[in-house]
Order: sequence, then structure tokens, then C-alpha cells
Amino acid sequence: MTTQILILGGGITGLSAAWFLKKQNPYAQIVLLEKESRLGGWIRTSQDGGFFFEKGPRTFQASRSPHLLALIQELPLEIVPSDPQAAKRYILYKGVLRSPVSFLPQWIPVLIRELFIAKGQKEDESIYDFAVRRFSRRMAELFFDPLTLGIYAGDMRTLSIRSCFPTLYQWEQQKGSILRGLFSLPKKTGGLFTLKGGMESLIVALERQLHIDIVLNCPVEHIGQNEVYAGGKRWAAQKILSALPPALPSRSIWVVNLAFEGDVLSRKGFGYLVPSQEKESILGVVFDSAIFPEQGAKNQTRLTVMVRAEEAEPLAAALSALRRHLNLVYPPIYSSCFFAKQAIPQMEVGCQYPDGISVDACVLRGYKLATSLN
Repeated sequence: MTTQILILGGGITGLSAAWFLKKQNPYAQIVLLEKESRLGGWIRTSQDGGFFFEKGPRTFQASRSPHLLALIQELPLEIVPSDPQAAKRYILYKGVLRSPVSFLPQWIPVLIRELFIAKGQKEDESIYDFAVRRFSRRMAELFFDPLTLGIYAGDMRTLSIRSCFPTLYQWEQQKGSILRGLFSLPKKTGGLFTLKGGMESLIVALERQLHIDIVLNCPVEHIGQNEVYAGGKRWAAQKILSALPPALPSRSIWVVNLAFEGDVLSRKGFGYLVPSQEKESILGVVFDSAIFPEQGAKNQTRLTVMVRAEEAEPLAAALSALRRHLNLVYPPIYSSCFFAKQAIPQMEVGCQYPDGISVDACVLRGYKLATSLN
């Protein structure tokens, strides 16, 4: 029997494509194949032992997530705004947490000079080369490096400025300066948000409302013209939409979730990032309970520590870092370690993948896949 439409991949891209296809044609026959035993890809919410944590994406900027917000409103799901204190961010510098603003006085000459630097002539370049050219080597290592690690867990010397930070690339091309681009931004609206039931509630809602055939534990082996071999069998279809992850190099990372009794943070905010020059095993720490306090129990501190994939003892590395950086000497009342294997695509210099890897970009990609059948 030939199905009408076959969707490959049950992450947010594939589920979004199915959602938009159903909006276009409620009677479309759709079969979705997913290699894992669950849907959602790296969107995972855990409430193990009564402790609320995200294993994957957790916070979103409203002004940069129009497609995700539209989908959430259609389902509909309840949005939780972040606490205002989440606007505070920190960088580890010589073992001490510092606000980025504290570095401003020494960077003023560098920032003024940036206004007059000519546009780059290369079609693409590394984040490091871009930052050194427009600012300085020191600023590249202190700001661009931890920012790259925090988002991509990757090396700023190999990743593409055009693909990883397209806004900065476009500001240089269109405004002639990063500073001018920054000043031209409209005032941010909406702040950060997440979903009340966690990001996995988005996946659950899509699965419940889609009314399509979903086949789990069905890895794709071969894609033909109007047929796919997956899960040891042949699947025929009039149309095939591939929502599989992009064929890019990828990085793994340890996600260590920790809960402590009481309010143990001397500083509040989003969390902190760790530059490579600090020679630490961790990439950064997210202050979950400070960003979205209502997702956990009162009088409880929840933290997520991002640990380098090569670390043999991620829990010990995380606890050691928290003792030294935040003076957290008491043992946690909950801990878990999740290895996100090959979870973060690496868009290296010259990468031609145009969509981006954010959840909003994946929803948009799903929409594009669905409308490509029109």
C-alpha cells in the first residue's frame, strides 16, 4: 500500500512539518518514521524524583522565536516568562564570576575603533578571525569563545561566523559595523520564555493532536525516488519529506543536573560561561531555579552544568567547579548526568546549511518542507 506522504524524522522539524501539512490538508495520509523509541530529538524534559530539569533546549528569546511562538499559540500551550533577574549574565575570569559590563571601561577604545574598520572581503570566515579583525584577540578569547562554547560547544577557530552568528555577519555587511548594528536594534520585547510543562510538552501536544501514523524504532537505511527502506522494510509514498538532522559534523556534551536544598546562590541571573583560557572541564552553568523559579519547588536551587564530552567523571567535575566558582560546599539533594551524544551540529567555515539549528529555525524548516509540496 502506498501512503500519501512519508516524513522522515520525529524531531521538532518533522513534527512541525506534519502539523503544517495537516493544516493545509486535514485529510492527508501521513506516516512519520523515527529511529529512536521516542519523539522530540534533543528536546527532553525530566521530572525524575520530583525535580524539574531540561536536558536540551530550555530558554528562548521571544523576539527571535516568531515561528516557535506561533506554533505554541496554535496548540495552544501555556508560556512561562523568565524572572527579570535572568537578564544578568556572568563570565568566569581568573576563577571569579564577573559581569560583562565590568569589562566595558577597558574595551571603549576597541569599540570605538570597530566603528571605522572596513568590511571583510571574504565570503565566510571563522568566528575567531571575525572577532580578532573587528575587535581584538583578547575580546575574541574572553567573549566570543565562551559564547561559542555556550551555544555550540565548539571551537570558534573552525566555526563559521556567517552560519553561527548570522546577525553579526549581516550587521557588518549592511551597517558596516557591529556597534552600529547593535544601536539600530529595536528595544527588546517579550524577554525569555519557556513552557509551563517543560519543552517536551510541545512534543506531547503535537503527537496528541496530529492524528497521523507514527512508527518508532525505525531508522532510515535508504531513500529512493518514491520509496524508503527503514526499520528493515520498504515504505512507498507519493511524496517523501526528509526532516533528518543536517549532514554536519557534531559535538557531544555532558548535561549535569543538580538540585540543592535552600537558596544557595549568592548571585542571581541566567548563569555563567567559561572561556577556554580558564582551563576548566565545564563550559558553563545555567541557574535554572533563578530563571524559571515556578518550575521547581520553593526553597530549592536547581542548576545545569555543561561539561566537556571528554570528561571521564562529569558529576565530580561539575561539583568541583561549583565549589570553586560559587562556594557550593554542601552536597546536592539530587543529581543526574546525561550524555548528549553528537547532539550539537557544527557549522564550520564554508558551511552551506542555511536554516540554523535553533528550535525556531527547526519549526521554520518544517514549515518550508510542508509548503514545498504546494
